[in-house]
Amino acid sequence: MADVFSQKDIDSLLKGASPVAAPEPSVEVIPYNFLRPPRIAKDRQALLNGIYQRIGVSLQSLFSSRLRTAVDVTLASVEQATFAEFIFSLATPCAAYVYDLGDKIGGQGVLDLGTEFSYFLVDRLFGGPGEAHELKRPLTVLERTVVRGVSDKVMAIVQEAWADHLAFDPAYAGFESSPDALQVANREDNVLVSNIEVRTGPFSGLITMCVPLLALEGFLQEKPTRHFHSVKSSQAERDAARNTIEEALRASKLEVRARFPLFYLRARDVGRLEVGQVIHTGHPSDVPVELHVRGQRRFLGALGQSRQYVGLRVTQPLPSHRHEGAPKASRGRLV
Repeated sequence: MADVFSQKDIDSLLKGASPVAAPEPSVEVIPYNFLRPPRIAKDRQALLNGIYQRIGVSLQSLFSSRLRTAVDVTLASVEQATFAEFIFSLATPCAAYVYDLGDKIGGQGVLDLGTEFSYFLVDRLFGGPGEAHELKRPLTVLERTVVRGVSDKVMAIVQEAWADHLAFDPAYAGFESSPDALQVANREDNVLVSNIEVRTGPFSGLITMCVPLLALEGFLQEKPTRHFHSVKSSQAERDAARNTIEEALRASKLEVRARFPLFYLRARDVGRLEVGQVIHTGHPSDVPVELHVRGQRRFLGALGQSRQYVGLRVTQPLPSHRHEGAPKASRGRLV
């Protein structure tokens, strides 16, 4: 049998005891976004930073020679985002030039010079001092033409910087002064957004470039996945694939339900219900009926009759929300 500790031994152990700190976890926990999984590996991210840093150096030389003043150009960020986030980051109005990326790449890219930097360019190119302007208006046709000359040279520098990795062949496709009018990609598509800061004297502006990640698939992965093989396909193949997808969507079935507004009854009133009894809901006869598609409120409608059947005429669309609270029910009465 083990030795029995005396009270003195126990007190000495307690006096000398020190709290033991809980061991820190050896595994680093990194948050993961399931709605937008990262598609750029670390080595690809480092290479992207190098490419756009070279673009920044070339832009510094371009702007210094064209504007006849010292210009400092630095790379602010190169990161993955959704096209909706890119649109929200643009000012209104903007100075966004849209370019086709070439037949070998597919898709379009956006170069936003910003209205403030565009006004600065116009002022300097026409011999002005380049003072800061606080004009909150879109560029005129003449200003767009002048700034486009600089925009084309910027895209030529981008093409040269990417020459060792992807065969960009940018071609001017249009201009947009409203961010919501840009239709380069779907709102939920992933894009590569690069922000380049331009500073000269008291002026500071931001140049933003946006390229869909689909166009960079050959760069991001050694073997493009089957899902994105159509990026380099011909226009006829893309049209055929689109028609196939549309036919499949049109043939799919969705659960649609029409539901009256909710109302409350006391439990004892429900227990007294009998066959043939009429329940007054407390709602007018012309109250709108909700139309639910796959459990989500999408439309309001009015009940009617069509060919001896009860019908529903859609009167108003409703914005869809991913998380909707339960509709507030009115209190009914039983007669």
